[in-house]
Amino acid sequence: MEIETSGNEIIIKGNIKSISHYHQLMQEINMLLSHAKDIRIYIADSISITSSIIGYLCKIVEEEKAFMTLYIKNEDLYDILQDLNLTKTLNAQKI
Repeated sequence: MEIETSGNEIIIKGNIKSISHYHQLMQEINMLLSHAKDIRIYIADSISITSSIIGYLCKIVEEEKAFMTLYIKNEDLYDILQDLNLTKTLNAQKI
């Protein structure tokens, strides 16, 4: 997994699948939250997302009151979030 950050946007390339990916993404989000409450995350390639990341994203929205938009390219990943009733919470959109 590779992460690029620019302004209030995070672009994730590759599959999200390990605990190290969780820690890496968590650090990037925390840095953005220090100066922005509107975060855009683009998931370009991943076909999955770990439950720890899902939990962390939900925590950011619910507890930190941050506005988040997930832009998801993979339709199966979007469908998973839809099945979990998280598309509204995480403001997930297909691209």
